[in-house]
Amino acid sequence: MVVSNITSASSQWANRPSEERHKDIESMLNSLSARRKLCAETEPMRISDLEVVEAGNNELALANGSGAALLSHYTLNQLSTSVNAPASYLRTLSASTAAQALNEGLHKFEDKKRSILIQDTEQGNLARAITSPQYSRYWDDDVVCDLINSLSADGWRVPPARPYPGCPDEDKWAASAADVLPGESNSLSIKEGDIVGPAGLYSSDRDCFVLMINQNKAISTPNGPMYRAIIARNSEVGASAYHLECILYSTVCGNHILWSAESIATIRVVHRGSADSARINGRAFMAAAVSTIENSSAYAEEKAISEASEAVIEEKRVQQITGLSAQQVRLGKVLAEQNPQDHNGRADTVWGYVNGLTRASQASEYMADRSSIDTAAAKLLKGWT
Repeated sequence: MVVSNITSASSQWANRPSEERHKDIESMLNSLSARRKLCAETEPMRISDLEVVEAGNNELALANGSGAALLSHYTLNQLSTSVNAPASYLRTLSASTAAQALNEGLHKFEDKKRSILIQDTEQGNLARAITSPQYSRYWDDDVVCDLINSLSADGWRVPPARPYPGCPDEDKWAASAADVLPGESNSLSIKEGDIVGPAGLYSSDRDCFVLMINQNKAISTPNGPMYRAIIARNSEVGASAYHLECILYSTVCGNHILWSAESIATIRVVHRGSADSARINGRAFMAAAVSTIENSSAYAEEKAISEASEAVIEEKRVQQITGLSAQQVRLGKVLAEQNPQDHNGRADTVWGYVNGLTRASQASEYMADRSSIDTAAAKLLKGWT
């Protein structure tokens, strides 16, 4: 581990940083590639040879005989899991007490080995990931690059969206003709000259998320067109497997609303095996999923949405199918009632709940949380019959 001068930071182990939203896929790829160049991985080492130390300004660092690296919010989670300690509780403690508790755990696992992914930052070395020697890393920039190379047909793009709450003025722009989706004709659609902001492209300290739609693959619904889309989610630091989903996407209200409605394919690749195995498997599945989208019929989705638009359903049944809490389901219905334009004024239908739940997901700060609610809405659309 390389020695680093650790300077002040804002208690990175206790506070999760916000996601970064990218304006276009090229800038996202450049950002992820630049971050990767600042990273290096250690050889596997016994965790009993590591020590958690205070680094000033209420920071914690992971150290061995050759250097130290700051613990992030995410790597505190990983380290805590390795020693069977509750991260949420540790964050209620002072840095010195949390360090003491972690060190007591580290010394009990003499045979457990971990590699540490270290990033060079302005604050000094940062431990981005603590993973087992068997972990096969599929880098986020490789995921984005492979997705770009897989989209062979015309019409693939990042969808336009209204600016998200708190969007900085410098990240907003007036929609050009290229930002307007074909077939969008209702009063709430994004039109040329409307103010829009980044959507569909997110990266964080632990994962990345890419949404691309095919504007040439529109599907008719009672509330206007939906589009075939693909979502790629990945974590290069061990937070989750690589996921690839084919979904439907709606631009009702010009907002970024995902409909994992009639899922054409859901693929999960675990980060295990040789250094290149995760990427090789990811590429193969990605090519198959894109081909499915580009060549499949819209009949099944149009039929499912038409039937869901007429099917009345009770809240308890929605809760059973989705696995969501009663509070979440109730919020979905309230939002559906407040936005009748989404579902022809039928908030108590399956389609009404699907719309309301996907609206509710937009209040979540992180993409992973939003996706879990969108996935629940998908279960409802597929499982209500």
